[in-house]
Amino acid sequence: MKSSKAFWALGMLITITAWAPTLGVAYTSEAERSAGTGRPGSPSAQTPQQTAERVTVTVLPGARQVFGGLGISQNNFRLPYNRLTPERRALLAQLLFRDLRLKVLRLWWDVPTFAPAAGPRNPAPFLEAYARSGVIADARAYGVTTLLLAPDHVPAYLLEDPTKPNSLIKASEAGRYAALIAEFIQLLRDKHGIHIDVTGVANEPPWFTPATMAGTVRALRTELDRRGLQRVRIVATEQPNNDDVTDSFLAALKADPRAWGSLAGIATHSYNMAAREAEAQFVTGAGGQNIKEFWITESGGGVGLPPSEPPLDARQAASMASRFLSDMNHQVTHWVWFLGAEEVDKWPEAFDNVPRLIEYQPDRSGDWYLPLLKYYYFKRLSQTFDPGAVFRAVQSSPEGKAEGREGEMTWTYGRKPRLTAAAARNPDGAWVVALSNYTSDDFVFPAMTQFDRDNTGQVARTFNVTLHLPELAAARAVKFRMHRNSSTLRDVDEGTVTMRDGVVVIPDVGPLQLVTLRSTTLKTTGAPGRK
Repeated sequence: MKSSKAFWALGMLITITAWAPTLGVAYTSEAERSAGTGRPGSPSAQTPQQTAERVTVTVLPGARQVFGGLGISQNNFRLPYNRLTPERRALLAQLLFRDLRLKVLRLWWDVPTFAPAAGPRNPAPFLEAYARSGVIADARAYGVTTLLLAPDHVPAYLLEDPTKPNSLIKASEAGRYAALIAEFIQLLRDKHGIHIDVTGVANEPPWFTPATMAGTVRALRTELDRRGLQRVRIVATEQPNNDDVTDSFLAALKADPRAWGSLAGIATHSYNMAAREAEAQFVTGAGGQNIKEFWITESGGGVGLPPSEPPLDARQAASMASRFLSDMNHQVTHWVWFLGAEEVDKWPEAFDNVPRLIEYQPDRSGDWYLPLLKYYYFKRLSQTFDPGAVFRAVQSSPEGKAEGREGEMTWTYGRKPRLTAAAARNPDGAWVVALSNYTSDDFVFPAMTQFDRDNTGQVARTFNVTLHLPELAAARAVKFRMHRNSSTLRDVDEGTVTMRDGVVVIPDVGPLQLVTLRSTTLKTTGAPGRK
């Protein structure tokens, strides 16, 4: 990229102001510096300049879902957070909860550990990991407003076959399982002053049929209410994919008036198969707005990519950004990344480090923490879409294609969309748009399986994006501040571009890049409401 650039919109030259140096990478640690940038053959290498393909992205008029915010889950059952010095703990909490503007903290809870077949209740592992460590206190102090409980596993004595961990729960025991969840939430409130705001039923559950899931949701609402926990909301079913299996569970819940009325929202996970129109329709009202919340309670490392992640891996970063934008374009209200800051055994690149945004070693001298590249993509998204933003539907169409190859840009089984976009209006009145290019010539890796090949991204392409925003057609000139992230660009502020009559061209959206725009004019002192 050059140090200066011009944008064309409707035949009018729009000049960029205040360009930052394109290679001004802001490293946060020695490990990131030593990883280098742009090595030939590495995922951080620049793709050679190529002729850009023209793509039209249209932001359709009409308010849709209201954004509830971003979140992460934390593990900490090996207690690395507890071993941090006060100074290191404060820094890590600021990097994670404050700088990412998180609103949701998902807390893992192993139900069989709490409620063994014999003996007293055992909340100790949960309390040590989250309360005594300071994780919950730090999260609350830096802006987290919602504690989301993640019940995991069903006690063997409630299963049809206690010898098989993934056996179905007995239909007669669904109420007993629900009572364990409500009992634990009450114990946290009454004995430890921890207030759970939202709870799931079970994480990626193999233990339920659609019928027993509906029965458990009904029983859980009853158990919470009789303990004075009416404020605790329920989301379900937290299946690993958005597919026909998930839809069968959601259909059963919606067909059961008591179960559906007990839910604050539906919940799924976003990996290889993110939210689709099939799932969105369960929560979409006649006017296009949500009748219930739609939670992505977990999204992690990208499918079709290596199981370990170099510090500057733009493939994982762009995968994360693309899934978020695809989900926002399918009525999702809350979006939670799998692991925020987690310990790693090997430095700086460990097997299965891909679920993390920040990796760290609490006892390491000197350079002890490392934000992976996707941390910066996540941070930019958090600074673009504010909680309370009202999303619009976005469609993409390559030049000359009536319906477009990408259409609604749905991230699902098969080769992934090349370009994904989402748009919203923030509570201050600012319009925001993000574009993620998930193309690259670096998707092939030695241990790649046929499944990986079938579900990875497409060959490298650069796009000149014509952005249409009809709701701003009458505003004449609207300025947007633009930021760009890539393997070598760390949240570069590229100054302002001007949209004229609702149209602006964004050139050179390169492979694995994230580009965001936020209007600097048209802001209001009040919230935009559902306009």
